[in-house]
Amino acid sequence: MKNNKFIATIIIVLISAFLFTIFGNSQQQSQFSASQKEEINSLIHDYLLENPDIIPEVINILRARQSANILTNQQELLYNDGYSFVTENDQADITIVEFYDYNCGYCKQVPDVFNALLKADNKIKIIYKELPILAQSSEYASKAAMASIKQGKFMDFHLALMKNKRQLTEGLVLQIAKDSGLDQATLIKDMADPQFEINLKKTKQLVQDIGISGTPGFVIGNQIIPGFMPYEKLKEIIDKTRSNQNS
Repeated sequence: MKNNKFIATIIIVLISAFLFTIFGNSQQQSQFSASQKEEINSLIHDYLLENPDIIPEVINILRARQSANILTNQQELLYNDGYSFVTENDQADITIVEFYDYNCGYCKQVPDVFNALLKADNKIKIIYKELPILAQSSEYASKAAMASIKQGKFMDFHLALMKNKRQLTEGLVLQIAKDSGLDQATLIKDMADPQFEINLKKTKQLVQDIGISGTPGFVIGNQIIPGFMPYEKLKEIIDKTRSNQNS
């Protein structure tokens, strides 16, 4: 019970500090005396205790602001890393960043969701980020996928890997590559590039920094979305993000 009260108090203090910032800009706030600030915080504290229903909403606002700050510091790696595959769409006003593993069952459901999204909305761009965390074969598949970009076959190979229902092996990855129109010998040679290992380490550090611990994971606008999202939910997030951008 004491722990719950302590946590509740911390939450109220944090929310009070946040709400205090909306009273005005820093110049206006500096005009308050110490006693006035204390009185304002006391009023907010009492209001929150009397109206606890607003606490979840304010916590969500705090989380959203925190996510926005984190993502602001990771713009280059998120959107311009120079090695992730990006769909071309000059008309796009929304970018979805997806993190995935080719051995992840939930990740294999994402292509159908994306297909439905792209049919309904022609202003979406997708950045595909390899995040092999489930098995050694995942890393092999990710390196093969990155190498396939050189042969202009990434999407064919990516979708074929996602459609595969068997546990991946190096041999199976190469067979899927061949079936997708890739030259195996060239692919194997390209995969030996040590830069791919460096690129994967960069992405793994990125997800640690932004708070994604599994696959799939998404970034849309200022939202960090861990876990699979069905079409309806993802469409709702996209619509809201676009509305916020245009407001």
